Amino acid sequence: MSEPITILTTPRLILRNWREEDLEPFYALTSDPDVMRYIGLGDIWDRALTEMVVGRRIRQGIERGYCLWAVELRENGEMIGQCGVQPLPETDEIEIGWWLAKDCWGKGLATEAARGALDYSMNSLGFKRIVAVAQAANHASLRIMIKLGMHFEKTIEKSGIENVQFYVIERTE
Repeated sequence: MSEPITILTTPRLILRNWREEDLEPFYALTSDPDVMRYIGLGDIWDRALTEMVVGRRIRQGIERGYCLWAVELRENGEMIGQCGVQPLPETDEIEIGWWLAKDCWGKGLATEAARGALDYSMNSLGFKRIVAVAQAANHASLRIMIKLGMHFEKTIEKSGIENVQFYVIERTE
């Protein structure tokens, strides 16, 4: 097993670069209809697509120095999801995003991961403006955006999905 590069730690989590061993736990997420409900059109992913995305995340972490990093629990090293920043397709914006395994919902872990990723992205990577998007029905993600200090900017259509909420945070210093 390769040793991943830790990007940041929070009280309960490690956000780190991806490794090939993350395929199985990530496939458990991408094949869970509840986890995938608000991702794109809500379809679960097959193994081939999941493997392609893991490979892409590995490359992005190396080439860009940022991506939606793998998230693991500090207490036991279990890989539970992803959180980080990436270019928002078809825009010049940098988007923050997060997905966690269903058994990790409602514990503040997504907010903890997102807060760490946001601070790192603005303070260490130097991004001055970061956006987040979520379907209007995804109340949990919208609450996280507000907890991060983001504010509503507009409603957009994204990938054929109407009523997508677009939030933003900017630092002027």
